[in-house]
Amino acid sequence: MSENKKHFPPVPIEGQIGEPWVVLGDGRGLADWGRDDEIAYNQTNRQTEKALFYRRTFDFLTDNRVAGDYHEYGCHRCRTFRMSLTEARRHNQTDMHFHAFDSFEGLPEPTTDTSVEIWTRGALTTSEQDFMGMVRDHGIYADRVHTVKGFYDQSLTEDLKRQYIDSGRKISLINIDCDLYESAVPVFQFIDPLLQEGAVLYIDDLFAGYKGSPRKGVARAFLEWQGRTRWKVVRHLDIGWWGRSYIVYLDKDAAVGVL
Repeated sequence: MSENKKHFPPVPIEGQIGEPWVVLGDGRGLADWGRDDEIAYNQTNRQTEKALFYRRTFDFLTDNRVAGDYHEYGCHRCRTFRMSLTEARRHNQTDMHFHAFDSFEGLPEPTTDTSVEIWTRGALTTSEQDFMGMVRDHGIYADRVHTVKGFYDQSLTEDLKRQYIDSGRKISLINIDCDLYESAVPVFQFIDPLLQEGAVLYIDDLFAGYKGSPRKGVARAFLEWQGRTRWKVVRHLDIGWWGRSYIVYLDKDAAVGVL
């Protein structure tokens, strides 16, 4: 990769004085642009938007006195998990615990059709050992990180749910990043009694993997959960084109089925 291709425009897009009023890549700069450059460019933009979400959301939680734990369902490469640790430290969340739920063996065998050909059994694998290694190297609240290993239809048992309920610890922020409908269904069932008013629910793959259809994927599981839970949600922040966050509250007269 040539040196000039390692520098991507910052997010948000940088403005300039004069036409076209924003800094754009031109033909000379993109002459040798290839697939690897596209992947790196997309990841730079996507992870920057996610980091901004965590910065904003921990500010919201702190200012609104929403105390609780962080849950993440789907922890590949420990990217957003480290973002949560960083922002928790910046906001002096000294009592927060961090729960990582993952098979640590990649995706299960999909039972529903997706539009992403790489979403196959074993894809997006980060081992538990590697994950915890990245947590320890990050050096923030590592002693308060807990992992739960296994595919969700097997690991999110009633006994485990009861343990979380009995602990009395509620969720303040949850990241559901499990890609598949069949993975998301048990997650929503599991978290329901652990939520509280003011908790932020971040759905990473709301518009990913199924060409944006609300009748498929994690979006479908989310809408189905809304139809049976006592909790209501209000739209909070958009994270790129793929994700969205919601604030949880109680109101028996509120409408059902928010996307």
